[in-house]
Parts: sequence; structure tokens; C-alpha cells
Amino acid sequence: MKRIHLIFGLLVFVVFVITGRYMRLDFPDKGAISPDLRLLMRSRHIYILFSALIHLTLGIYLQIREPLWQKVLQYSGSIVLIATSAVLIWAFVAESYLTHTFSGLSLYGIVFSLVGVGLHVIGGLRAGTRL
Repeated sequence: MKRIHLIFGLLVFVVFVITGRYMRLDFPDKGAISPDLRLLMRSRHIYILFSALIHLTLGIYLQIREPLWQKVLQYSGSIVLIATSAVLIWAFVAESYLTHTFSGLSLYGIVFSLVGVGLHVIGGLRAGTRL
């Protein structure tokens, strides 16, 4: 699972770089678009980086626990986070280029990122660990 997160995190990071270059090439004159749309595009772009960094961190530090209930939580968290990355990438495309407005996709992506990370935190705790 570590390797999957590491590779996926690198791929999502590449998407982040590509979307950044696309924004620069598509809108080289910052005055050509409204400040609201520019803020929307940048925030959705940063959400892609946010997602990539979560995967890269898990790719380096993830330790799958032995008890079945913990494994289930960790694998469930990974599935949620992978799906969330796809939602955040789609939110960039849909909200920045298709609708030019907030659609709620990015909100779902952020909330499900919280769920995925939460599942990893709960599933990764060791017995006797003090917080």
C-alpha cells in the first residue's frame, strides 16, 4: 500500500504541475479574468497539491497494522483518499473551466480527505500510544 500511495502521490503531483502550466498558458494576462474566477482556479489547483502531499506522506510513513480491524480502516482510508484525488482533479476542471463557479465538488473532496485521513489515524494507532 505504501508503494501505491507513493506512485499515486507522484502522479497527482505531476497533475498539479500540469494544471499549473495550463493555467499559466491559458490565462497569461491576469487582468483578463475576474479576481473571483482567478481565486477559484488557484484554490482548486492548490487542492490538487494538498491531495498529492497526503499520498506522498502516506507513501513514506504508512505502516499497516496487524489487527484486522485496523487493516480494514487503513485500506478503507486509502480507497477514500484515492477517490478523493480524482474528485479534486475533476473539481479543478469542472469549477474552473466548465461552470466558472463553485459547485460543491471541491467541498466533497476536502471533506472526504478528512474522512480518509481520519480512517488512517484511527487504524494506525497502536495500543498504549499516548496522544
